[in-house]
Amino acid sequence: MGSSPKQMEHAIVKNLPEKTGKSLEEWFKVLDGEKQSNKKEMKACLKEKYKVGHFKAQIIVNYFLEKSELPL
Repeated sequence: MGSSPKQMEHAIVKNLPEKTGKSLEEWFKVLDGEKQSNKKEMKACLKEKYKVGHFKAQIIVNYFLEKSELPL
């Protein structure tokens, strides 16, 4: 049986440093610095400016937004 979508997502996050040269936390810093106003712009920025693949960009942005919504 294949991996579940959640397992595949975790594998992508785990492999970000190898595949993109940056960890998830480092991508959060990139997004903080880019000051994009919405999810679509953030994904476009990662894909166009940083050449991150579609699914990786989507996962990075989703985690970034979830992190931003957590109460301090």
